[in-house]
Amino acid sequence: MLYLDRSGTIQRANESAHRALEYGIDDTLEPCFFSHVHGRNLHRVMRDLAHMVSHRTQRTRWLLRLRTGNGRWRWYRAMARNHLDRANARIQVQLRPL
Repeated sequence: MLYLDRSGTIQRANESAHRALEYGIDDTLEPCFFSHVHGRNLHRVMRDLAHMVSHRTQRTRWLLRLRTGNGRWRWYRAMARNHLDRANARIQVQLRPL
């Protein structure tokens, strides 16, 4: 699970997300979520997250490539859920490697 703020900055990544993205538990992820997204998937991801922020879209799903801690591109299924209206405002992204 990744937790993003409204600008797409990774606020927190749990242990499972570190493993799925092939990072060690103590490794630091680049905080800009968009820097992990492959260029061919970037426009849709940015558009969907912008809709979550401005139009209150509640959830979206992607099949996308993300750069791993090993520097390679890997396919993932991701589901993003909008929790920006809660006290700890965030977008929750659940990743599943393919």
